[in-house]
Amino acid sequence: MDEKVKNYSWTYDLEEYTMTKDVAEDYTAKVQSRPTLDLKDIARLVAEERTEYRVDTLVNTHTLMEEKMAQMICLGYPVQTNTAFYSPSILGVLMGTSGIFDPAKNACVVNISPTQELRKEVAKVKPTFSGNVRSMGGARIALVRDVTTGKTDGTITPGGMLDVKGTKIRCVNADGTGIGSLTLVNAETQAVAATIPLIGINDPSRLVFNLPADLAEGGYRMRIETYFTSGITRLKTARLIEYPITLRVGEGGGSDSESPDEV
Repeated sequence: MDEKVKNYSWTYDLEEYTMTKDVAEDYTAKVQSRPTLDLKDIARLVAEERTEYRVDTLVNTHTLMEEKMAQMICLGYPVQTNTAFYSPSILGVLMGTSGIFDPAKNACVVNISPTQELRKEVAKVKPTFSGNVRSMGGARIALVRDVTTGKTDGTITPGGMLDVKGTKIRCVNADGTGIGSLTLVNAETQAVAATIPLIGINDPSRLVFNLPADLAEGGYRMRIETYFTSGITRLKTARLIEYPITLRVGEGGGSDSESPDEV
């Protein structure tokens, strides 16, 4: 790890903990999202600190390393880097002693865990409360499917259609009319890159709409601003729901997260 970095900070919001229905004052800490960094971003940061390295050289070298790592892992070799340990594994239970692999119940997976070196760096992190308490109310975006390709990994097609599943995601204004606000935000600059003017299906558990045809290559965060909560009841202030996966045009899938960000 870079010894120049001695201290880190994660700013977090409070979010209602919904697993304990009988306790009203328990919350979980949710780290505020930052722009997703890809390999080029990391290479650029290294090159800024170590001017003897070129960005394209770093990217090409690391790409070759990752390709070879993937091959060796798929051949059954555990692989350890400075930050993570990759271990081949088979998911599910096999019945009997015949060793028959059932694709309906079993799957080849890779377990990934942080190394001791990464844990030591994370131990330096100082958590800082933002002062913001998120009002969940059970609302969340659970899945986004690109109708053009059928993919749910975060890749999206300009001019194509998105099918969004979730809970309490109907997009409405304060008076219950219209479609509220549905936007795509540039993951790097946090600026609004596109506003969706029309939603074909606008239900509490499903939204279907078309993407702009001129959506540029890059990463985007989907944000819903709505006053909907349930039935005819509406919120006094708008709820902002953000999808936890960065949607990407022309860059492969987004990065996974456990739960959506909502304030």
